Amino acid sequence: MHLIVDPMDVELVIDPTDDEPPIMVGPTIEMDGPQWETPRLCLTCVHTKQQKHVIRTKASWFSMPFALVHSDLCGPMKHSIGGTQYYIIYIDDCTRYTEVYFLITKTMEEISAKFQHYQAWVETLGFHIKCFRSDNGSGEYNNSIFLDLLGETGITFESFPRYTQYKNRTAEQMIRT
Repeated sequence: MHLIVDPMDVELVIDPTDDEPPIMVGPTIEMDGPQWETPRLCLTCVHTKQQKHVIRTKASWFSMPFALVHSDLCGPMKHSIGGTQYYIIYIDDCTRYTEVYFLITKTMEEISAKFQHYQAWVETLGFHIKCFRSDNGSGEYNNSIFLDLLGETGITFESFPRYTQYKNRTAEQMIRT
């Protein structure tokens, strides 16, 4: 962020006893006591650095591991040595344990295959996924293959409306870290 400087409002403060360079001071407000500087910030900088204001509800964590799984897909990225462009994350709501799977393409078949691999791994641990939560990635999860897979195994699917990535907060925060 930077301050907006209007040459007409700025005065140069020079302290003859100080070896420091001169200081530029903007307009001040008279109050009872000392004078307070009023910085004039660039509104464009302020607005671009702000996050969207969201009214949050109290989160309800599941007490059983892998009862609720958050997921999100990220990409495309630059090609890696193995040729993967995307990655998908699965986060357990109870323990916040995270698994990452790398994808070459973003096809529904490849995403469904990775989820089946993840689900088989969870079941080898002795747990069962009850609920799957993700953003409304068109084609990623909201397709017939993936929804049939969830229906066959009795997993409920929770998705969020388009353009509300902040509601998929758990997965989005994990991607940013």
